[in-house]
Amino acid sequence: MPTSAELITSTLTETFDLDPAEVMPECTFEDLGLDSLALVEMGLMLQERTGISLDDVPLRTTLGELAALMDSGTAGQALTTAPNSGS
Repeated sequence: MPTSAELITSTLTETFDLDPAEVMPECTFEDLGLDSLALVEMGLMLQERTGISLDDVPLRTTLGELAALMDSGTAGQALTTAPNSGS
C-alpha cells in the first residue's frame, strides 16, 4: 500500500498535471500554485482513497505536514493548527 506522501504526490501529479520532480515534502500547496478550490478537490480525492477526512487544508501546509497528519490519524482535527497554517 502506498504511503500518505506517495498518495498525496500521485494525486497532485495526476489531477493537477504537476511535474513529480517539483512535488517535494517541503513545498506548500501555495508553492505548487494550488488555490483553495484545488485543495478541496484534492482533499476529497484523498478521502476517497484513504477514508481520512481532510477538511480545511490551509494553503501554507507543506506536503510533509499533511502526510504526517494523515499517518497519525489526526488530519481532520490538526490541520487548522498546522505550524505554517495561516490562510
